[in-house]
Amino acid sequence: MTRYFFDIMNGNGDIRDETGLEFSTDAQVESEIAKILSDIVREEVISERNGRVIVIVRDEGGRERFRGSLVFSVEAAG
Repeated sequence: MTRYFFDIMNGNGDIRDETGLEFSTDAQVESEIAKILSDIVREEVISERNGRVIVIVRDEGGRERFRGSLVFSVEAAG
């Protein structure tokens, strides 16, 4: 198992993960990235109408291993 750290950049200040989570496969890490992105957007869409969230995943050596991002926009129709 490898420990990965999930840093978040969302325009409201960067959040550096100092604890991390352990995963044994890349697919598990990718699934966690998707979960983090969807959770953040669900919370932020209440206060922010437009935004971009980036999750940067580092390994135990501090090397960037994965990057996920999501751009969202909420607009009234009509």
